[in-house]
Amino acid sequence: MFSSDVDYLNKQFQVKLISNQVYKRAIIHSSTNPIERDLLIDIYEPIGLPMDVTSPALIMAFGGAFHRGSKNNDAFEVNGSTNTAISEYCLEFAKRGYVCFSIDYRLIQEDPDPGETIAISSPAAVPRSRVDEVRKIMNLPPVDNLTLWRGIEGAIDDGVSAIQWVKKNAEHFNIDKTKIAIGGWSAGGRIALHAAFPEKEKVAAVFSLSGYMDSMDMNRSILGNADEPPVYVSWGSKDLDYVLSQGPIFEDYFKKVGINYVSCEIQGASHFYPRGVQVTDSDGFSGTFEESLAKFLKRSLRLK
Repeated sequence: MFSSDVDYLNKQFQVKLISNQVYKRAIIHSSTNPIERDLLIDIYEPIGLPMDVTSPALIMAFGGAFHRGSKNNDAFEVNGSTNTAISEYCLEFAKRGYVCFSIDYRLIQEDPDPGETIAISSPAAVPRSRVDEVRKIMNLPPVDNLTLWRGIEGAIDDGVSAIQWVKKNAEHFNIDKTKIAIGGWSAGGRIALHAAFPEKEKVAAVFSLSGYMDSMDMNRSILGNADEPPVYVSWGSKDLDYVLSQGPIFEDYFKKVGINYVSCEIQGASHFYPRGVQVTDSDGFSGTFEESLAKFLKRSLRLK
């Protein structure tokens, strides 16, 4: 197989999984008895990629309201609807020729060290509706906004560290460092947006599946500069309240500042939708959701 034979819109490869590589040690129980724990990453490598060309990479973060889910499984069934797990997206895009990474990150109840960089301007900007519901499901007590903010800041820092780890190990995995994208679902989509924009960790594209960014943080961090990455945003027409209201705000803001983007409102879908759901995106493409995302990535990463 030659480099020109790789078609990033079609599935041509078997996949090798390398599990539980340590990409960082990070502090948990930061307000009581600080200790470090390993943060792990799973690598999905296409088998038989041509050696004469470096590959694009996708870094993906799972969802679960920053309280649950894992790099292995974040598929949840709610009212008869189930989302596709991030690990499954990694597998399917590795079949297309991407080297994919599913990342672990610290959860809010672990009390992570939030770090010194600020991605979210104010604890008051953290939406609570889904978090409060998930805490009830998990039998956790109510929590204040500052604790939520600290936990999300820690998770975003972990997303930044994962990008840096992939860049550092790009040669080992035969990855083109200029063709790395970060994305995720729900909480993972929020990690991706904030790692790329407020935290300014350079990537070639961002995809946020029912993620969120407060308008104040959008205005201060997404400036329309030439070196800012294109963005894919999706949401269901019956999504969470704050995700649904933010979708059109994303579109209007990206147009205003000149960010290249594709948006996708999935008709009839809640927060929990599968990769095979039929969509029509803002580019006019009609097909499955996964196909829409694949077209965005191929174009944004400038793949043949």
